[in-house]
Amino acid sequence: MSKVFLGILALSIIMMSALVVGCADDSAAEAKAAMEAKKTEAAEPAQEKKSVPENLTKALPDAKYVMRMAYTDAGTWPAMGEKPQAEHAYALLFKSVVESMSNGVASVELYPGGTLAQSKAATEMVQNGTLEIAITTGTIAGFYPAMQVFSLPYAFRSDEVAWRVFDESDFWKDMVADMAEKSNLLVLGMGQNGTRHFTNSKKVIKSPADMKGMKFRVMPSPIFSKMVEALGATAMPLAHNEIYTACQTGVVDGQENPVWNIAANKWYEVQDYMTLDGHVWSENMVVINNDYFNELPADIQQIIKVAALQGQWADRVSEALASKITDFSVLNANMDIYSPTANEMGQFKAAVEPVKEWLKGEVGAQVVDDFYAAIAEAEKEIGY
Repeated sequence: MSKVFLGILALSIIMMSALVVGCADDSAAEAKAAMEAKKTEAAEPAQEKKSVPENLTKALPDAKYVMRMAYTDAGTWPAMGEKPQAEHAYALLFKSVVESMSNGVASVELYPGGTLAQSKAATEMVQNGTLEIAITTGTIAGFYPAMQVFSLPYAFRSDEVAWRVFDESDFWKDMVADMAEKSNLLVLGMGQNGTRHFTNSKKVIKSPADMKGMKFRVMPSPIFSKMVEALGATAMPLAHNEIYTACQTGVVDGQENPVWNIAANKWYEVQDYMTLDGHVWSENMVVINNDYFNELPADIQQIIKVAALQGQWADRVSEALASKITDFSVLNANMDIYSPTANEMGQFKAAVEPVKEWLKGEVGAQVVDDFYAAIAEAEKEIGY
């Protein structure tokens, strides 16, 4: 029985009752309210289920080479009302280019939203060959420690500097080759997870002094723990899917992530304050099993390289639009957002200087020094 018919039936009963028994004024008012509610309910269309057509995630049935790709971001876009998250944008374009350029000989099966594995586990699966491709971020340091240089706090002054280092520098090209040899993880492309900021449920953070005594969730990567500890707080490594509950129950006071991620996961429901300190430029790194890649025909390898190059720009643009426009507006409406002054930023940067020295002891002074030399060259080329 349709909602429209139910609404009409309810209206008829109400009107007949009024004629027969002469309802009191207050009963009539209640009946009218009920009638209006029914009419509204009947008029509202059912909410469209947000899902993605299988052809956007499943591999082509007749493909000779099938690659599975796992990542953390939600895969709901392009369903109505949804917008692309950066990793998913990367994956969709990567899949499209691989399949179109190879005429369906190669295909990509997508596993968004951590459905196959969370970032660290997915990377481990790629390394041992039980998965072909993953999009990963800070947890990559557990497989190749030198990658921690990119998480040195306040190293990149802008997105453009980071892009220049990853797209042009010999430092990065040499690191990619070394990582493939030592870890069996070949980096195909570098998207952008976003610039990371601190949020918390206690108070406005204007300087490191305000962080003393507080507990912050960090990624399971040593350099993130060292950074938070250098700022005077306690670091608690937790998986991405544990953040909301940890903040809600008070296991941690705060966390740090890019703007889009805070909005997408609704952490603003359990976090009241955000400080735009931009302590780390965070990557979306696409890695493929190096042995698997080298066994592919040369023409398929080239197609994968092109697809990865195009995908990284879809990722970067999606993240920028979200963090700087759409998702920032969401956080601005739900949180107290503070931008540190130049003097306060100086205090943050001074406090984390020991992290640089610690990392030199972990991966070697040459790696750290060469990294900063690559940044200086990029800044010079851009015009800073």
